[in-house]
Amino acid sequence: MKKIHLICNAHLDPVWLWRWEEGCTEALSTFRTAERFTDEFPGFTFNHNEAILYQWVKENEPDLYERIKEKVKEGSWKIMGGWYLQPDCNMPSGESIIRNIAEGRRFFMEEFGKRPTTAINFDSFGHSRGLVQILNQAGFDSYVVCRPAKDNFDFTSQNYRWKGFNGSEVIVHRSDENYNSVHGHAAEELEKFLNETREEEVSLFLWGVGDHGGGASAQDLKDLEKMLQERKEEYCIIHSDAESFFQELRESGEELPLVERGLNPVAEGCYTSQIRVKQKHRLLENEIYSGEKMFSAASLLYGKEYPAQAVHEAVKDLLFAEFHDALPGSGTQLVEEDTLRLLDHGLEIMSREKMKAGIALTAGEKAIEDGTSCVFIYNPHPYEITGQFAFEAGLPKQNWEDVFYYPECSCNGEPVKTQGEMESSHFCIDWRKKVVIEATLKPACMNRIDIRFRAIPKRPVFQPISGKKEYVFDNGAMRAVINTATGLMDSYQVDGTEYIKPGSFRLTAYDDTYNSWGLRTPESCGERNLTLLTPHEGSAFSGLADKVVPSVKVIEDGPVRTVVEALFGWHESKAYQRYIFPKEGTAFEIETGVYWNEKDTFLKLNIQAAYESGEYLGQVMFGRETLRQENREVVAQKWNAFVNEDKALTVINCGTHGSSINAGKIGLTLLRSAGYSAADGNFERTLREERHTVRMEQGERIFRFRIEAGKPGELMDGLDRKAQIFNEAPYAFAFNPSGKGEKRGELITIDNPAVILSAFKKAASKDGYIIRVYESAGKKAKADLKLSAWKTVYTLEFNPFEIKTLFLDGKTGVVSEADLLD
Repeated sequence: MKKIHLICNAHLDPVWLWRWEEGCTEALSTFRTAERFTDEFPGFTFNHNEAILYQWVKENEPDLYERIKEKVKEGSWKIMGGWYLQPDCNMPSGESIIRNIAEGRRFFMEEFGKRPTTAINFDSFGHSRGLVQILNQAGFDSYVVCRPAKDNFDFTSQNYRWKGFNGSEVIVHRSDENYNSVHGHAAEELEKFLNETREEEVSLFLWGVGDHGGGASAQDLKDLEKMLQERKEEYCIIHSDAESFFQELRESGEELPLVERGLNPVAEGCYTSQIRVKQKHRLLENEIYSGEKMFSAASLLYGKEYPAQAVHEAVKDLLFAEFHDALPGSGTQLVEEDTLRLLDHGLEIMSREKMKAGIALTAGEKAIEDGTSCVFIYNPHPYEITGQFAFEAGLPKQNWEDVFYYPECSCNGEPVKTQGEMESSHFCIDWRKKVVIEATLKPACMNRIDIRFRAIPKRPVFQPISGKKEYVFDNGAMRAVINTATGLMDSYQVDGTEYIKPGSFRLTAYDDTYNSWGLRTPESCGERNLTLLTPHEGSAFSGLADKVVPSVKVIEDGPVRTVVEALFGWHESKAYQRYIFPKEGTAFEIETGVYWNEKDTFLKLNIQAAYESGEYLGQVMFGRETLRQENREVVAQKWNAFVNEDKALTVINCGTHGSSINAGKIGLTLLRSAGYSAADGNFERTLREERHTVRMEQGERIFRFRIEAGKPGELMDGLDRKAQIFNEAPYAFAFNPSGKGEKRGELITIDNPAVILSAFKKAASKDGYIIRVYESAGKKAKADLKLSAWKTVYTLEFNPFEIKTLFLDGKTGVVSEADLLD
């Protein structure tokens, strides 16, 4: 007899159409109703997940909370999933997902003594393949999703095995009936479901009024109870929970299809919508995970108290912002503002704590000499970093003379190439300095930059390049050509090999849908290029009231780097693009500042590779995946790469996720000006009101990318490390140390460039520290982890993409294997 497990839930979205306060009140009313129905309808079981909702009930209706705890003991209320909340499952890093699970697990274990083994994420717009290993190591053996839908698979079964990068597996149930039912129609929807799943021996049916509250209703419960009795000769229909369903599914012996890819794409517009949220989310991730490494060093080496409570508060801000309708940008403008405010709160916490740790980490440094300035740079990574580092510092005294003071620096006592550039302040006194150096920073410790100043007649100016057909930058290893008539890059060569076609790094606008979730494909809509502004237009855009200058020009140059700026425009929008070329190395950076004032349009930065066939790869949680091509929108994390047997062209970002590629033309999706929470449906109403309707992304948006090309082998093996450096940038601050204390060495080093330090933080459950590392290149690997303060060397062996979590006893220096969750 066919058996159907009815799982009643109330899919509550704390944010989307409303602010989080309304989510809180909706949770209270839904939980109150569900608690009452467990008494009124014997046998009825209510299921719910998301620790944050239970926390709201505990804080606001403690009596109800205590009754729910009793219901959990009795078994009529099931703790489902057990995460902090249902996050987006593509854009957060794997480390963030671990924190989400750990936060929920601690709460439900401490409050209810429950540890679910089935993970729940109904509403995420796709799921990264890297989740499988995380779920597996976190103790989950099964997963319930609603997306992607059945038309994304080549089989009809709702159940399948999902295989991760490292070979681990979980069983997934794809709930084709979706996560909610219409009020008063649950029995009707169940009848339809029974007809569509006749071949299944055991089935799971989700119901409950959603997706913003309600859950069980008296009418639906009565109708379902009647149906259970009427159909009991044909079906065994029971009120149940996810774990019971998966247990029966495994016992049935059903052979399940195998899926070995990410569960994507879904709602591709969500990979780009509300880009400020996405960029600020990435920034908070970077600040937390680099900050924890600083705090651990300050605590373990210098005795500074680890700011555990402050970090925990910032982590909760991050996790809330990763909610599956906040980070994807499908919420209203109110939700966008709330999410940005939340992220800013976390960023402010981290800013204050990083400064405290930074000061502690200068112990043992001598006081600065008269007539000099000093900046300290903390490298949070367990390896040396060589590159260009920019920071600001003040002159020892204001310059009231008719000269300009130019910086000269040493790093850790050794002279380094130094360049002065335009500082952020436009104050009339020569006082504040922006300094750029080419240097090597020691690993996992503080690096000292001493600055002296020499007087030159005036601030440097640079010769115009607009009179030439092209501007050529050549540092011996890298050659780049900027077309002065278009402002675009016509050539990028590394070691004599060409990697792009002319006209690359072009900004192109495409017709888009108003749908917050959707995205039109480039081939289905018109495209318009932003073109180089005339000198008059460019000068007006730049705010030059009394002069006219070319729209392509060198704005910075010196021993460290050259910066070329080009100004573009189309319709109501304008942009500046800066090409930042280092005097050493093969990588360069792009900074694009867009002043956007378009509607229902999306913007891409297009790079035409010199070759048209190859693999398009993207970083995902604790792994990398081959992404689809043919101009189909895809999602990735910190990098994308177009690779063939001989060449690799890589792009590292700091907060963009959507892109596409077709015949070697990479389109990095920068922004889209869709409507807020504008869904397809009633076309007479959706954004057709006779009034001004607000669109996303109106105003200034800034994007940064790091471009590097070369041979695939070494470049691809170290790409995750370079992406981490670009995102978790070294922390620089100007400071005059006290000269007291004892200077210590580095905290940690790792000798394999493909092994990434994901986390170094204070353990939550016991006295000690958590170190988490993973193999990023997809190869078997070996690495030595060294902790110099204890003279500890711990050798690690990895399978491809394997995550390892270690526990460090801070007193003895003993390192041991640990569970993923602490």
